[in-house]
Amino acid sequence: MFYQWNDSMSVGVTLIDDDHKALIHLINRLYESASAGDAYDVLDDLLNRLVDYIDIHFTREERVMDACAYPEALDHKEEHATFVAYIQDLRGNFSAAAAPNLASDLADYLKEWLNHHILIQDMAYRPYAENNADAARIAAAFGPGLLEKMRGEASERR
Repeated sequence: MFYQWNDSMSVGVTLIDDDHKALIHLINRLYESASAGDAYDVLDDLLNRLVDYIDIHFTREERVMDACAYPEALDHKEEHATFVAYIQDLRGNFSAAAAPNLASDLADYLKEWLNHHILIQDMAYRPYAENNADAARIAAAFGPGLLEKMRGEASERR
C-alpha cells in the first residue's frame, strides 16, 4: 500500500476523518493504476472524484471550523483554495498523452499535500473540534462521510 491512514491523523471529528480516509483510498488507487499502466481511465475518474471531494469535504471542514470558532480558519480556507485551483487546472488540462506521468506525479503530490494538510493544518483545529457537539452536528449536516459514500458506490457496482 502506497499510503496508509493511522490514528495520529484523526482530527477528532469522525466524518472528517472518514473523508480523509476516502482521499487516501483514492491516492492508493491512483498509485496502483500508475504502476499497472492503466492510468488514463483511472485518472479521469479520480480527477472527477477529487472535484466532488473538494466540494463536499472542504465545505464540511470549513463549516466545522466556523462552528468551533477556530481562529485560523481563514488561513486554512486559503490553503483549500490553493488546492482547488491546482486540481481545477489539472482537470482542465488533462489529456491521454499526459496520463502516465501525471498519475504517478499526482499520487506523490496528493500524499505530500495530505500529510501536510492533516498533520499540520488540521491538527491545529483539533483542540477546537474534538468532542465539540456543534462540530459533530455541522459535519453530519453534509451527509455521510465520503468513505461511506465510496463503499456504497462499490456495493452498487457489484
